Amino acid sequence: MRQPHEVEVAAPGQVSTTGQENRRSGGRARARDRLMDRATRPYPESEPIRQARGVENLMLFIDDDLRETALALGNVENYLVGVLGLLEAPRLGREEVHAVAADTQVLDHVDMLVETLETLRRRLAKLSASLR
Repeated sequence: MRQPHEVEVAAPGQVSTTGQENRRSGGRARARDRLMDRATRPYPESEPIRQARGVENLMLFIDDDLRETALALGNVENYLVGVLGLLEAPRLGREEVHAVAADTQVLDHVDMLVETLETLRRRLAKLSASLR
């Protein structure tokens, strides 16, 4: 059984049936696309959130936190893909490996990821307290 926070991900080279169904229906399959879309497109809202009072602004902040967290996570992922590309390169030089190892920008992205996750969790706790 999937937990509420888990996202279905297809194995490399495979497409999940959920993703195919979403593409056929015009929905967005990638979690990052869906997170970014919430800023510009209407999205379904659960009945408990509709019934909660005074959470409109909180929901806007939660949406911002989701987008910022996704961006930070994407930056960390880009770093990891870059490392993988480096390790799989036909020629691997000491200087290239050292340059990637010495690059501390990924640590800034990890710090941002931790910050945005902490803020998101704090706001979710506020939302939880507002639900009946």
